[in-house]
Amino acid sequence: MMDELMFTGMVHACFTATFLAAKRGRTLNDTVLAVWMIFMALPLLSGVAGRFFDGISIPVLRSNLIYPLTYGPFLWLYVQTLTGHIGQLRPAHLVHFAPFAAISLFQLLSGWTPAMPNPTDESFSPVVRLIGAVNLALLLAYTVAVIWRLRQHGREVVEHFSELSSGVTLVWLYWVTLGVFGVFLLLFLGSALSINTLLPIHIAALVAFILTLSFFGLRQAQVFDRKAAGSEPTMSAPRAVEHTVPAMPEPAGPQDSGTETEGDSNSRYSRSGLTEERAERISRKLEAFMREDQPYLDAELTIEKLAKRMAVPRHYLTQVISERHGKNFYLFVNEYRIEAVKAALRDPDGAERTLLDIAYAAGFNSKSTFNTAFKRLTGMTPSQYRRQMS
Repeated sequence: MMDELMFTGMVHACFTATFLAAKRGRTLNDTVLAVWMIFMALPLLSGVAGRFFDGISIPVLRSNLIYPLTYGPFLWLYVQTLTGHIGQLRPAHLVHFAPFAAISLFQLLSGWTPAMPNPTDESFSPVVRLIGAVNLALLLAYTVAVIWRLRQHGREVVEHFSELSSGVTLVWLYWVTLGVFGVFLLLFLGSALSINTLLPIHIAALVAFILTLSFFGLRQAQVFDRKAAGSEPTMSAPRAVEHTVPAMPEPAGPQDSGTETEGDSNSRYSRSGLTEERAERISRKLEAFMREDQPYLDAELTIEKLAKRMAVPRHYLTQVISERHGKNFYLFVNEYRIEAVKAALRDPDGAERTLLDIAYAAGFNSKSTFNTAFKRLTGMTPSQYRRQMS
């Protein structure tokens, strides 16, 4: 059974890497994921080769126990490129792979190869346990760093997007991050406590992780594309993202309230250069534009699109929405959409229309995102509101 699992994981990882490498319009995060898939396939290849070809020795694969040293760095680089914080890989980024490179070089030069853990063994060598502990410690550090970065990303997207699909919020990466840590926690516990029955579970979990990561990674587009290195997250321009994910997860972090204190706002925009007079003009223009042109009916409306249509600098528009309206962009736009839905529900001519038809007409692009936003802003479901109006 383990042989079949390892073969399945290896083939699928190689297929995903090939698909991403040949993808038209490939982005940097696609490249990082493709290389990561290869590094996940190599130790599986070593295991498959060792079982089907007795005595085979592939030097480059003799470090298969320490390949997990690369998984934390790959996860970190993937998140950083996906969110646009890394626009180009540089030699400095390779420092993350120094532990793996150093141990691999030592193995190649010395010929030292630690014995692979085996489910039939009653105990595991101290070397295997030490390698497992080092892997787990480094992976834990990267897991904490990635979760921190994703929470920061959750605070950024509400200032840019009016629709928070999983492809925008990257909520799925929370579970992937915890998943990869759990996969190697099983391996560490199995080797440290000599629980050999955990090794087959580890292999199955690793293959499941490869399948899950490839599924979401293949459909995930880059969220932010920062044009200038070192620019602040709110100064970036988002790319097209996947909007067909059926659920709208709640973004994590302080943005849940949709508001910020006066002190936070003043600190954030203290050097923006926006005068009170100009802010007032932009605010009046924004209110008139939202009322007359109804840009919120565009399901893929972003702060960049709105700023371009209004011919207003994006960062000034963000500041006006934050300071003059006390909201983030996501909440600001969706309040207009909800008001449009409520008006349609009050209209006697719309009594025969379904809630989903009304939601789509108001700018929502899925039932789940509509229901979540409606209840969040009104305190009741759309069905409850309609019954209340009847």
